[in-house]
Amino acid sequence: MEHAKFIVSGEDKKVLAGIKNILCQSGHIFLGYSKEPVNIIRHIRSYMPDLVIIEVRNRFRSLKQILEIVDEEMLAACILLLDSRSDEVFDFLRKTKTITYMIKPIFEEVLLQIVDISLANFSRIQDYEQMVKKLNDTLESRKFVEKAKWILIEQEGLTEEEAYEVIRKKSRDNRLPMREIAEAIILTRGIGRGKD
Repeated sequence: MEHAKFIVSGEDKKVLAGIKNILCQSGHIFLGYSKEPVNIIRHIRSYMPDLVIIEVRNRFRSLKQILEIVDEEMLAACILLLDSRSDEVFDFLRKTKTITYMIKPIFEEVLLQIVDISLANFSRIQDYEQMVKKLNDTLESRKFVEKAKWILIEQEGLTEEEAYEVIRKKSRDNRLPMREIAEAIILTRGIGRGKD
């Protein structure tokens, strides 16, 4: 596993200093500390860490909205440090993509394993999200090409294959994606006149 850049947050400076030392000795790079929950997002956006470790204590309710943002926007892998297992936290974690937890006391080997697993899962989820986005973009492009194709069929009396070839040729000739050519056809020849 590559060395991660990380931020720690919480009130228990002794525990957080121990985590910092363990991770730095393993080659990870410490970026900063944030005591207050309201500053966590600002620090994450400023430093762009790979990993955030947040000591929860009795602050879960004040952290919940911040954790939702970290998870929804996939800002970093996140490990919560808990004093004990909490049903409220566990129920929350079931709905997240990038957040996990550890229960204190922190042992070096366990911490390093959870960090490795968290970073690997975060990377896998990022890859999955990019794949889904690419598939959605491809689907959207096909919708535009289909609509432009039907406009050409209706307005110019082309066959489906001929209409597709017109779009493809214009794409090659102008060195533009087929979606852009299709969008131009839809805009210049009338929105809503083709088949949806």
